[in-house]
Amino acid sequence: MKAKAKVLSDVYDIFDPQEALSGDKLREYYVERESPVKSLTDILSSKKPLKYLFVGSRGNGKSTELNRLSELVKDKLFVVSFSIKDKLNLFDVDYADVLLVIATGIYESVSDKLSNELKHYLDAWSEKIVERVKEKQGGLEFGAGFRAIVNLAGKVKTQVTTREVTREVMKPRLSDLIDAINKIIIDAEKELGKKILVIIDDLDKVNLEKGEALFYKHGAELTQPICKIIYTIPQPLLFSNKIRQIILQYFDGRKELHNMKVKHKNGEVDSDGYRVMRGVALMRMEEDLITEEAMAEAINSSGGILTEFVRLIRDAANIANMENRSRVEKGDVNRVVIGIRNDYIRILGKEDIGILKEVKKTKGKIGEDRFHDLLFSLAILEYANDEVWYDIHPTIKGIIERVEVGEG
Repeated sequence: MKAKAKVLSDVYDIFDPQEALSGDKLREYYVERESPVKSLTDILSSKKPLKYLFVGSRGNGKSTELNRLSELVKDKLFVVSFSIKDKLNLFDVDYADVLLVIATGIYESVSDKLSNELKHYLDAWSEKIVERVKEKQGGLEFGAGFRAIVNLAGKVKTQVTTREVTREVMKPRLSDLIDAINKIIIDAEKELGKKILVIIDDLDKVNLEKGEALFYKHGAELTQPICKIIYTIPQPLLFSNKIRQIILQYFDGRKELHNMKVKHKNGEVDSDGYRVMRGVALMRMEEDLITEEAMAEAINSSGGILTEFVRLIRDAANIANMENRSRVEKGDVNRVVIGIRNDYIRILGKEDIGILKEVKKTKGKIGEDRFHDLLFSLAILEYANDEVWYDIHPTIKGIIERVEVGEG
């Protein structure tokens, strides 16, 4: 595995904003930060099949933290972890789909541990389900046994008709699916000598309406498997008046991963946040590849959002490398920032500018639906001390300041 970038041409591959740290890269590049993962590790030592929600803004490192959680608990728990976007269509996710991929995800991880008696039961149950799917959608082949259910689940993501037919067949028999999941869990945990923890990432990428449909309307079903489960949820769900009902009725609690503050509410530099962000860069690249001015500009322009910061460093290094320079300068970062700012100029409307002006001034929540949309797009960022507060993305402050000067 490639270690630190020693020349600018190495930076592009090592600074991948789409890649959460895992395995060797987690051990090599991870920088300690304020995170709820350690307390969650302690909570999960309970023998109860706890169900927790994990929430934070897009791009703030949730996936890396969940991978770190997997590492911390793997000696005591058997972890089944997957991204929902690898299994299902994020624009059309249904609770029955989620339960189906939980069943197949656990099965694929523990199938070699299951008793022959349970395998026969699962094969017989699967045959009935698959036959009903075939009756409604001819011409499909899924194989035999429970492996057919695994293959069926694999088609649910990309094939619309198969997705609809599978739901039509599964929903009236959902109790049977949950029963099958629980039989797998009981059998596997007995053989493993460990409790199973399922971590489902990327459900935070669905919109508020879909989040409410999943966790409010169908929280009861999603918490029926008798293993421990962590679900990521969309940040706007925290603003729903249903969030307390969701937690009180169905879940054991929620944990929030807050954005890292690179500045305090009063605008002064947050030394702890700045140190973490600088460490993220210098764990991956030699210090002489970037000037301190460029580093500061990248940190401040990221707003503490990890994926934004990684992308800024990567793209600025690419600019410097293409111009045959040996290190990133402040001007390289500024050129990337201009591109980000232009992206926001294209999507922000008059109403948005008004909301952003108020957030910049008051550091508070303004309005409802459109505020949530701006939060989701990272035009507005949420931070927390004891209480939450808000600010606008640093790259668009110039837009707002020009509007304010024009109005003045």
